[in-house]
Amino acid sequence: MELGIVFLGTSAAVPTRYRGLPSIAVVHRGSIVLLDAGEGTQAALTRAGLSPLRVEAIFITHLHGDHFFGLPGLLQSMGMLGRKTPLLVAGPRGLYGFLREAFRASRWLPGFPLYVAELEPGEKLVLPSGLEVESFPVSHTIPAMGYRLVEPRRKPRINIEKARRLGIEPGPLLAKLQRGEPVTVAGRIVRPEEVVEEQPRAVIVYTGDTRPCPTVVEAARNATVLIHDATFTSSMAREAYEQGHSTARDAARAASTADARLLVLFHISARYETPDPLLAEARIHHDNVVAAEDYLKIPIRP
Repeated sequence: MELGIVFLGTSAAVPTRYRGLPSIAVVHRGSIVLLDAGEGTQAALTRAGLSPLRVEAIFITHLHGDHFFGLPGLLQSMGMLGRKTPLLVAGPRGLYGFLREAFRASRWLPGFPLYVAELEPGEKLVLPSGLEVESFPVSHTIPAMGYRLVEPRRKPRINIEKARRLGIEPGPLLAKLQRGEPVTVAGRIVRPEEVVEEQPRAVIVYTGDTRPCPTVVEAARNATVLIHDATFTSSMAREAYEQGHSTARDAARAASTADARLLVLFHISARYETPDPLLAEARIHHDNVVAAEDYLKIPIRP
């Protein structure tokens, strides 16, 4: 697929028989961006049919073990598979020190260029694939951030109906307009903006672990997909907030307020044998909701 999401691990805090620890692969034209890297991420990539060698960047939301303890093993797997291309690993302060100590203890260093960036909320990076990634603050029990991913600008599209109303049929004149050049038709100058339309860009927003907060809603405005912490149902709201999490109802309300097209419930507590109670609660507040499952694929552009 040209652009899509593959869920590698969807549990909260501890793995279950059916759910691994949090990790999400955003696939874009053959490149992969990982969001979090819980233990076993390298194995989950393999099971999903995704090569660790195609990962161009890894973004960690916060330094709770279920979200980043898989990093050392993943990096070592990349090295043993012969990786030579550069890799970016980005996340909150403390990430560099963790990796430095892991390398020191294991007496191993990557045989490929590894760049570690400690980010503050509000920073924006543009990856080699063209994906734009911006961090935003969330509300958890330790410093944490979410990520907003925006696909590169797409080739403008000709509105054929508008063109025909101006007397232009598909052919060389339309090609010139698409290249940004004006043309003359029946003595009238037609400018590109009259028939050429910018195509909307897909936006994927991932909250990581968070209580309900306005920064999530702002980041998710008109998002194509919002992947939101939905650890518990609202019957456990007090416990959720004490632990820095959201309920399925909170996630759905955020998606509805932000006009996000699709809501994906994520970071599901091991106490739920099925996600049905979370889905039932969320669908009261948002029409388009799915629960993340390990190896679920959501194509955005097949």
